[in-house]
Amino acid sequence: MIIVERQITIDEDEMRAGLTLEIDGKMMFNVRDGESEDRLLFRDFHDCYAIKELLKYAYEAGKAGEEFEIEVIKEVEDV
Repeated sequence: MIIVERQITIDEDEMRAGLTLEIDGKMMFNVRDGESEDRLLFRDFHDCYAIKELLKYAYEAGKAGEEFEIEVIKEVEDV
């Protein structure tokens, strides 16, 4: 299993950021700071509800003896 974590700076002046997790090339988690009125669990942070499934996924992979690699990528997104 290959996990790619992208730490995204969206706007350095306003200190907005994002975080994505890809597992084996599939986007599994994506949260980003948006406008202040959108920084809610049912809007910008809706993928937080997937954390339980991600934990189960990781547990099952570990139980099956699957090795994993984590790659961290930091990037700046132009706005």
